[in-house]
Amino acid sequence: MDGGHGLRQPMSPAISASAVVPQQRQMQLHHHPARPAIADLFTLYLGMNSKQRADDPSTESSNKLQKRVTALNRDLPPRDEQFISDYEQLRMQFPDQEQLQAVTESVLISFVLQCSSHAPRSEFLLFATRCLCARGHLRWDSLLPSLLNAVSSMEAPVGQGVPVASGGPLTPSSSVLTMPNAPNFHPSNPASPLSVMNTIGSPTQSGIDQPVGANVSPIKAAEFSSSAQLGTAARGDQSRRGAEISYLHILSCRILLAGLESNLKPATHAVIFQHMVNWLVNWERPHNMDEADVMQIWKLEKPLHEWMHLCLDVIWILVNEEKCRIPFYELIRCNLQFLQNIPDDEALVSIIMEIHRRRDMVCMHMQMLDQHLHCPTFATHRFLSQSYPTIAGESVSNLRYSPITYPSVLGEPLHGEDLANSIPKGGLDWERALRCLRHALRTTPSPDWWRRVLLVAPCYRSSQQSSTPGAVFSPDMIGEAVADRTIELLRLTNSETQCWQDWLLFADIFFFLMKSGCIDFLDFVDKLASRVTNSDQQILRSNHVTWLLAQIIRIEIVMNTLSSDPRKVETTRKIISFHKEDKTLDANNIGPQSILLDFISSSQTLRIWSFNTSIREHLNSDQLQKGKQIDEWWKQMIKASGERMIDFTNLDERATGMFWVLSFTMAQPACEAVMNWFTSAGMADLIQGPNMQPNERIMMMRETYPLSMSLLSGLSINLCLKLAFQLEEAIFLGQAVPSIAMVETYVRLLLITPHSLFRPHFTTLTQRSPSILSKSGVSLLLLEILNYRLLPLYRYHGKSKALMYDVTKIISMIKGKRGEHRLFRLAENLCMNLILSLKDFFFVKKELKGPTEFTETLNRITIISLAITIKTRGIAEVEHMIYLQPLLEQIMATSQHTWSEKTLRYFPPLIRDFLMGRMDKRGQAIQAWQQAETTVINQCNQLLSPSAEPNYVMTYLSHSFPQHRQYLCAGAWMLMNGHLDINSANLARVLREFSPEEVTANIYTMVDVLLHHIQFEVQRGHLAQDLLSKAITNLSFFIWTHELLPLDILLLALIDRDDDPYALRLVISLLEKPELQQRVKAFCSSRSPEHWLKNQHPKRVELQKALGNHLSWKDRPWRYCSMFWVMYLVRTLRSRILWRLQKLQT
Repeated sequence: MDGGHGLRQPMSPAISASAVVPQQRQMQLHHHPARPAIADLFTLYLGMNSKQRADDPSTESSNKLQKRVTALNRDLPPRDEQFISDYEQLRMQFPDQEQLQAVTESVLISFVLQCSSHAPRSEFLLFATRCLCARGHLRWDSLLPSLLNAVSSMEAPVGQGVPVASGGPLTPSSSVLTMPNAPNFHPSNPASPLSVMNTIGSPTQSGIDQPVGANVSPIKAAEFSSSAQLGTAARGDQSRRGAEISYLHILSCRILLAGLESNLKPATHAVIFQHMVNWLVNWERPHNMDEADVMQIWKLEKPLHEWMHLCLDVIWILVNEEKCRIPFYELIRCNLQFLQNIPDDEALVSIIMEIHRRRDMVCMHMQMLDQHLHCPTFATHRFLSQSYPTIAGESVSNLRYSPITYPSVLGEPLHGEDLANSIPKGGLDWERALRCLRHALRTTPSPDWWRRVLLVAPCYRSSQQSSTPGAVFSPDMIGEAVADRTIELLRLTNSETQCWQDWLLFADIFFFLMKSGCIDFLDFVDKLASRVTNSDQQILRSNHVTWLLAQIIRIEIVMNTLSSDPRKVETTRKIISFHKEDKTLDANNIGPQSILLDFISSSQTLRIWSFNTSIREHLNSDQLQKGKQIDEWWKQMIKASGERMIDFTNLDERATGMFWVLSFTMAQPACEAVMNWFTSAGMADLIQGPNMQPNERIMMMRETYPLSMSLLSGLSINLCLKLAFQLEEAIFLGQAVPSIAMVETYVRLLLITPHSLFRPHFTTLTQRSPSILSKSGVSLLLLEILNYRLLPLYRYHGKSKALMYDVTKIISMIKGKRGEHRLFRLAENLCMNLILSLKDFFFVKKELKGPTEFTETLNRITIISLAITIKTRGIAEVEHMIYLQPLLEQIMATSQHTWSEKTLRYFPPLIRDFLMGRMDKRGQAIQAWQQAETTVINQCNQLLSPSAEPNYVMTYLSHSFPQHRQYLCAGAWMLMNGHLDINSANLARVLREFSPEEVTANIYTMVDVLLHHIQFEVQRGHLAQDLLSKAITNLSFFIWTHELLPLDILLLALIDRDDDPYALRLVISLLEKPELQQRVKAFCSSRSPEHWLKNQHPKRVELQKALGNHLSWKDRPWRYCSMFWVMYLVRTLRSRILWRLQKLQT
């Protein structure tokens, strides 16, 4: 070639590999024996000149295929359809398929880079890429990032490299445009009709193709006589190079579109998206050119709009909301919307406009997210530690950012009460704070958030009470926001929108805020009266406001205000002014809500009159008459039933509405009626069981129907508080075993008013009776309720960590206690749920001293949970970096477990580096088993033979050594593996006398022995499938036939050995066993997850059928709610999820 401005030279495949592979692998792939043959195969089908390659002695071959590949005199290339069969014949000659795939990928990318501006060759390369990926010879997830990185290198100035986009595995070492000693190649017009033909290199094709945008012959550098001419030539060269890059973009986008038809990895989607956005953002600025030259080149680049449209097609596919490959907000975050020189292209302008439209939508829905305001829902994370230097340790990690920030006069940020008092009323910052509060009232955050951000009203605050550091909303703000929400709900009600549920949620929050003293009652009534008076339309058309105020009328601060405050008469008049008597009710077509709203004004007035008789002159006769109607209805109900009891299963709509009214007027009689309903069926003696004392007599409530959610929803919050207290007394402190209906009703009360009725049960019950949790029956029932009913409520309140510490205390007391299997498994299951639900860094003990009180299983789950938290959310506080190392040492102090390298490579480096140093003691454990095997098998023969004496159980328990007892299950499995029947009754009796941790340790040991035995037998020539089938049969004996061992612990033990080739196969087989499927179907058919919708008569399942032998032995039958099979289902489901995660990783 003459000079520096000749036509573009093609890259040879051997040289172009350096642009798409890492530096350390270049030499390996370059000298791979398959490379010349694959390159020649592509050269043949592309119709390119291969004389240079034929002269290379390294390309000589002995088989017919390679002779045909290196044939010199072929006018027409073979048909495209024959390529894949030729490639597969070539592929079979090389055993290392992974290396062959890397070589093929490198060669293919080389030809893509050099042939992209030749239309027929581009069509063949697209065809070849599709075929190779469809047959599995190439992987899209490897090819596409490599291709995009190579294209990025092509876009760099000649002689320079460019940084590769993050996520791509390959780093080009040099520019792909500077390749000496390569034959001349001239791009052809991509619009040529040859693009749809297979006549590559045909006689009709010109030997030298005209460059796009150039109508003159090439010019030599020597022909230029001035710097101006040199500049003109340089611009022409830049123009041609820009056109070639455009053709390369076109072919690359077509390959990307083909790849997006398959299921790519998320990382691949991210790499594609980043490159597409970079291409569009950087299209406007060719290197080292001024504006005039840029405009000239834009006019010359004919394929510009084509590649741009293809690039936009790729982006639209990626952000398609149905597929969710890339979230659209990534476009909002990128620089595409800030293009300065937007071309006259409708497609590009459309996507930029859509990005701006989405940004506007975000601004409209998140108006509170301005420079001074954080969103309350409720991902606002912890306080900056420097803001509150006096708060340290665990408490700091539980705090959050302030919902709003506000600077003082000097500019420093204010905090807490100073901030709330500094915001001027009516200003922009005041409106920002109200927007945040209105948003919170609509979305109902947990009470924990309200306590953090609200100040107590000065009139209700004691002199010793200090404000919360993060409290930034004044009582004036929250009062105004609550008044606004009330008016908003009134407007919705007047528009005939069904919003009764919204009123119920709002009443619960309103009661909580008023009882907490965060709302000044007098000020709130004034604000609400002003809103109603100044309303443009007649907004007060119903008694919803009266009903709302009736909910709080019995709160102490409200009663004190209405009875002793100097403004009590004026306030009472305003409250009565909210009454709206509806005299148009149809007596034949009214529901419970209509009756409640019709009578509520009378109920409220009578209540106010009870502690303030001076308002008699403000009452009207209609309200007094309705009060008499309520009293008459209640007397008729008592007379009909003969006692203060109502049949709640046969209430019609009128009776339901009247009972709701009664709950506001006479809460105590209504509470007694409910309690009498639960005892109406009488008591029964608990049937004598095998584990009861001879003279022991226990009474049990007969079953009734639980109260429905629809009935409970209309009761006054005051009655709900009384009823919850009475039910707690009967359930946990009563002498009789409670009925299932009573427990279900108690749970529903807590769920239906989560703000007003929530209480931490361990603390509340201990305060009422310090020794209550020492009774195993109370602990069992409480753990059942927490496991299967109230766990979501604790998560909502942010009390998961506190509950975990309370449950850990129970676990530490009973994990070494013999026979407490049922209580232990309930506590362990609850703690496991809590650990996996915690999304923040947490301490396993409140102080980092001594080993953890967790069990072996919980220690393993804790490590997994910390790994997930750190990897997905990071470490939020600097202090946590200091605590992490001692925390890990504390967790693993009593654990011998080691994770496989397969699992550890997915752990975050902080945890992986700590765990990598632990020694895998499985080999030592197997050696210890082999040393004790003879003794253990001998003991098991005496204990578990069919003719074994039952008395030998006590002999075994009193005389066996602990180091031998840990192999009991392993020895039993070995006996069964030898086709011997074992005495399941004796085995069950021994396991029952073990402590729960001893049973868990037996399971982990048995799994290691089982897996070692399978591998040993496989080495001896036995079929792995036969050994696995036999192992499944033996495990089914333990789990299903005699229900001796808990399934969930066994599954977790197998999953933790995921580096064993047979462990996960055993897990799959156990989960697919028909015994498990039948139990799941039976549970789903008899119970629904929406337990609050079930109002049937509860049926107690026999305890042994519900729990199995392992958990039912130490407890009296029929004692507690039969919700226990949920434990197996929940834990088994978790095991399945953990297994699937590890399966995906492998």
